Amino acid sequence: MRLEGRIGSFEIRDRAKRTEPFLVVLGAGGVAFAIVWGMEMTGRRLIAALLGCHVINTSLLFLITTRWKISVHCASVAGAVATLTFAHHHVPGTVLDASPVDGLLLGGGTVLVLATLWARVRSQAHTLGQAVAGTGLGLAPYVELYALAQWVGL
Repeated sequence: MRLEGRIGSFEIRDRAKRTEPFLVVLGAGGVAFAIVWGMEMTGRRLIAALLGCHVINTSLLFLITTRWKISVHCASVAGAVATLTFAHHHVPGTVLDASPVDGLLLGGGTVLVLATLWARVRSQAHTLGQAVAGTGLGLAPYVELYALAQWVGL
């Protein structure tokens, strides 16, 4: 879209022009889910759950952003940190279990989430409410994965 001149920047401030990129991301997530679900491998259910959360939360972001401006940047960064935190606390044998710097990594993730929130508000790309809403939605994978782990035994 950028190369074709249909958008002025990768940020796509015009919410009406976000449909195509969101549909591409949702399609890719759906294909990835189908591929992973069809494979026999260790951790398949967890990876499928991660992809399912990604598709659900991206769908929510897409629906919200058509009506109201929410920070996709904040949601993305918070989602990555939420997923990492879930893995740290609930997935046995993760890399973080053996690392003496696991607290620094998760703490750094928290700082990154807060820095992204601050930057989006400071740059006037979003109001505080929009950035906080994006961050809140980004934290959803932790709760979703925890619920799935209890329900289907990830």
